[in-house]
Amino acid sequence: MSGLTGIKQIFFGSLTTNNNTEPKKELNNYSFLNHPIHDTISFQKSSRNYTETQINIMHTLKALAVKLRLPDFYTGKPFDKGYKPTIEHVIPHSQKEKVAEKGLKNINSLENFVLTGSRINNKRDSMSLKEWYKRHPDYLENGKKALKKYEKINNPIINGKEWVEKLKKILNGELGYIAFTGRKNQNNLKDQKLSYVA
Repeated sequence: MSGLTGIKQIFFGSLTTNNNTEPKKELNNYSFLNHPIHDTISFQKSSRNYTETQINIMHTLKALAVKLRLPDFYTGKPFDKGYKPTIEHVIPHSQKEKVAEKGLKNINSLENFVLTGSRINNKRDSMSLKEWYKRHPDYLENGKKALKKYEKINNPIINGKEWVEKLKKILNGELGYIAFTGRKNQNNLKDQKLSYVA
């Protein structure tokens, strides 16, 4: 569960747009350095402390999701001004003491974030990803499609290719089998069964 509630985003008035038809070029043109984000956020739990950098990354991800109509990681529904994203922790925030053994530097690292709607984020709560996909097997394909969109992001704050590469390792580790990478990466995971290949 994200822990971010009551999000009220104030979007900036003028954005530079790109007339190119290629999606990658459109993604590359969006600069958050020239257009800072102003959001009001209330934190659900006082025990969740985010650094300024982490908050900046979360703001950027959410704004990009709306701007680029990125898909909800679980449902595949595209985000827009009427359907805003929240930050979902792949490894639940309640397991922050286990981050090192799971290959993370911090529970709030970018590679532990995916984007989803607040209702579904709350529904998962602290459920393990493995249990979540057992209950919702159709979400797996939506996640694979979402990653393909995520990796096209390229702006001064987030490099989509690097984010997705690290995110896939965390996702596979949490599932206990290789679901989000191909065979060439299976040696990086211990005792994994190749069940699905993205």
